[in-house]
Amino acid sequence: MKNKIFTIALTLMGSSFLFAQQWTGANNTTSNISRTGNVSIGTSNTTDKLNLNGSFGIAASYGSEFNPPIKKVIFYDSNSNPVHFIGTRTNTIGSGLSNPSISYLANSLYIGSASHENTLVITDGKISIGTNVSFHSDGYRLYVKDGIRTEKIKVDIAANNGWADYVFEPDYNLMPLAEVEQFIKQNGHLPEVPTTEQAIANGIELKEMNILLLKKVEELTLYSIQQQKELEELKAQVGDLLKSKK
Repeated sequence: MKNKIFTIALTLMGSSFLFAQQWTGANNTTSNISRTGNVSIGTSNTTDKLNLNGSFGIAASYGSEFNPPIKKVIFYDSNSNPVHFIGTRTNTIGSGLSNPSISYLANSLYIGSASHENTLVITDGKISIGTNVSFHSDGYRLYVKDGIRTEKIKVDIAANNGWADYVFEPDYNLMPLAEVEQFIKQNGHLPEVPTTEQAIANGIELKEMNILLLKKVEELTLYSIQQQKELEELKAQVGDLLKSKK
């Protein structure tokens, strides 16, 4: 009986010894442990350093660069420097990290580097690229600093009266050219068109400006038609005078 007990004890000790060999570090629950080989959980795949079949959770924890505690995933470079970050944070972007790639601050999702100039920010259904969303909290959904380059832009027109073809309606009140000339002399710009100062201070609405420019083109077309009619009438009058002198 004693031999059997001794054999079982040796077996258990051997198993514990074999398991302990899988990791390096102190044999307690608080000191650090490490492993040079790959670790697999819920799968026999050993391709990567950590192979996981299923989901995993991250509990709130403290770090020297995080206060109060957060849930986080940090990626380190070959020198053990934190370079990328995914998780919830309440301190400033970039604190303790050289290049946080994804972070959460003040109900906003930041994707990019530490500076706003190189970051995409998503908050309250608005997207900012290259600047802080608070800089354009005036009802717009997208703000891109330094410009947008694209092959096509399509702008929807909400209703028929949103287009400028009403200029061709018979009852449209076309400003006489003499009044247009007087307005230009007094104000230095066309009627309804923003001044240089207004455009710089407020920007311009792309859709509204295109509709306004179309309106001015249509008005110019009406002026040209009027002048053409007057020219034809004048030519007819001159022709009649020439005929009467013969």
